[in-house]
Amino acid sequence: MVITKRGWVPRTILGQLLLGTILLQISVLTVFLWMNMRSQMRNIHRRDMLRIEAQARLLARLAVDPLRRGDRAELERLAEAIRSSTSIVAVRITDMQGNSLVTSEGGSSGLDADESLALNRQNRIPHFDALTTRKGNSEGVAEVVVDGRPAAVVWLLPDETINLRSLNAFVNNALVYASCALLADFFLIGLLAHSVSRPLRSLNRATESLSRDPEALGAFPLRVTTRNEAGRLTQSFNAMVHDLEVQRSGLRETLALLDSMLGNAPIGFAFFDRKYRYVRINEFLARITQRPAADHFGRTMRETCADTDLAAQVEKIAEQVFETGEVVHDMELTGNFGEADSSTLKRVWICNFYPVRTGEHVRWVGLVVTEVTERVRAEEAMRRSEKLAAAGRLAASIAHEINNPLESVTNLLFLLQHHPSLDAEALEYASLAQRELSRVGEITQQTLRFYRSSSRPEMVRLGEVVNSVLALHTGRMQSAGVRVERRVDATAEIFGFTGELRQLLANLVGNAVDAMSADGLLRIRVRKATLQGVEGVRVTVADTGTGMSDDVRLRIFEPFYTTKEATGTGLGLWVSAEIVEKHKGVLSLRSRQMTAGHSTSGTVFSIFFPREAASDIPSLILNASR
Repeated sequence: MVITKRGWVPRTILGQLLLGTILLQISVLTVFLWMNMRSQMRNIHRRDMLRIEAQARLLARLAVDPLRRGDRAELERLAEAIRSSTSIVAVRITDMQGNSLVTSEGGSSGLDADESLALNRQNRIPHFDALTTRKGNSEGVAEVVVDGRPAAVVWLLPDETINLRSLNAFVNNALVYASCALLADFFLIGLLAHSVSRPLRSLNRATESLSRDPEALGAFPLRVTTRNEAGRLTQSFNAMVHDLEVQRSGLRETLALLDSMLGNAPIGFAFFDRKYRYVRINEFLARITQRPAADHFGRTMRETCADTDLAAQVEKIAEQVFETGEVVHDMELTGNFGEADSSTLKRVWICNFYPVRTGEHVRWVGLVVTEVTERVRAEEAMRRSEKLAAAGRLAASIAHEINNPLESVTNLLFLLQHHPSLDAEALEYASLAQRELSRVGEITQQTLRFYRSSSRPEMVRLGEVVNSVLALHTGRMQSAGVRVERRVDATAEIFGFTGELRQLLANLVGNAVDAMSADGLLRIRVRKATLQGVEGVRVTVADTGTGMSDDVRLRIFEPFYTTKEATGTGLGLWVSAEIVEKHKGVLSLRSRQMTAGHSTSGTVFSIFFPREAASDIPSLILNASR
């Protein structure tokens, strides 16, 4: 029997039924014995009093004649005869003053206080009185009337052991009956408890097994062994477990779908508690933060994100959602969710914050993150491109407008040079003006060529394209102190688009000039070459600038990636790579920064163009490491 913490109340149904039955039987038996013993004692006392009264009256009538005669011997024989009865212990006969006349064997000779008080009441009571002394003894008292006057008093003491034997017999019978009834109850309880407790024990074991392992359903369905309430309870429990399993299966499928959506969605999801700690994060956002998803749980964004400004903005908006319970849509934030990298531009994110409620309270705040860096950069690049296009149109318009008066001035200078009135010094000045004016005309022509690019491929001499590009950058290179070393094969030509090739070389030369400081050297080489048996032209642009790091070199051809901050669009080399691919060319890059092991730095772009555009050479862009 298993006992509870109270120390005496059993925890099993059988034990509780047995204990309850025992307590109930004891209580019923106690009340039954008490009530019946009182009734029995009253009945016994009443019967004793009636018997004693009869015996006392009989003795009083028989003692009349001997008292008249004063025959004590006869009184003694009468008293002894009455005492010989099984119900009488002692007999006494006294006069009216309490003096003993006759005393049977075992009787006392004197009267006690209760008996004296009863003797004094004889004139106020009937001829018989039932007396109960202070000692608890019962006694019968009767007057002996002689010639109409009380002459003596008869005292009879009943035998109390007879009453005790009757009560003992009654109690023993009651106890035997109670024992038999208790045993019968125990037998019935055992049968009933077995039919109830066995299925309940099975339910208890199954419930404990489920509490330890919710997936442990091997014991179900439980066997139904009875047809009572316990059996119906077992059936209901089996049905409930089955329904729970069906619901759990559906819930698992739903959670699997949600986890799959969260894990594979091309946007970032995260949930924060009121202390701004990560509660959940999907793999997409974890990859953005450059940390495993498990490293985020229980940690704040300030602890996982090196960009403290971005973390502070997210926490501020999350606090607003916790306080107001309102959704915050399309909040544009700038920064890096992962490790800070000063070599890259800040990334742009569209963030949506929404409350997750449990009842009336906001328990978590959800964050949906979408990166729009490329879109923002594309928009910025489009704006810059539009500005550049407008500037190009304006420059072409200005060059066109300047070109007409330049022709007039050129003609006038030609006539002036042949005027007979000019001396030698004036002719020298006129010749110098003619040369400078020719240079201005060449610049305007190059500007018009950039704007008026050809729409059809044609045979292009790369030497002429290189010379025109260098002519445009002459002033810039002179102001920067950059020297130019060129080796150009004038006969080298390919089939392509003149304007696009000019744009490609202009991007490479412009980047080289930007990378160099004073006393820099720009080397340009154009020569005929052969690659994998295919004839073509190789163009090399090399500078002595600062060079590129490994990270920059790996991303140099990505769109919108730039190291020039506000002055760059990140499109120059991306467009250049597209032009090379369009002409079936092969581009390779080597770059080195000045370090402890290298005393020089610089970058070399080498491009091979097949002579014919229909070449079978695979279009490759090689990003060489060094």
